[in-house]
Amino acid sequence: MVKKMSLAWQNCSEEELKLKLAEWLGRTDLKDSILFLEGEMGAGKSTFVREILRILSPAAKSQGSPTFPLIQTYQINEKLPFYHIDLYRLKNESELADSGIEAQIEEEPAIVCVEWASLFSEAFSHWFAPMLPHKKKRVYLIRIVANGPDRRDYRIVEYP
Repeated sequence: MVKKMSLAWQNCSEEELKLKLAEWLGRTDLKDSILFLEGEMGAGKSTFVREILRILSPAAKSQGSPTFPLIQTYQINEKLPFYHIDLYRLKNESELADSGIEAQIEEEPAIVCVEWASLFSEAFSHWFAPMLPHKKKRVYLIRIVANGPDRRDYRIVEYP
């Protein structure tokens, strides 16, 4: 795995996260990106995704975590879908394959946010390989660690 860029935001409140995300998104084009979110249950993965959606498309109303439907679909604009995917309730690779989620992940252009991909690390490991000719999407790994009820550490790593 070759890392291209890394950001770290320490001990952030939700308000600080909003400001830092707005600044990051102001200089980062997420079109054709996959964001893999890692963190314990309740760490703030869905909150992170909801804030990205709010910044990129203020008119879109987040439907919350897609744990039960697996995927929530939004439109950033008429040509750019935004997929929020939560794999927590899937039990195995077969269920992942049967879910059809890979179609959303591969879709271009799109912004795709995936929670709990680490449960299926083998299925997603190719996204972290060095740049291959067929790989057109930017890949980000976002790690979130809770530091109490209202503080989080965030680390964003981009993989070429």
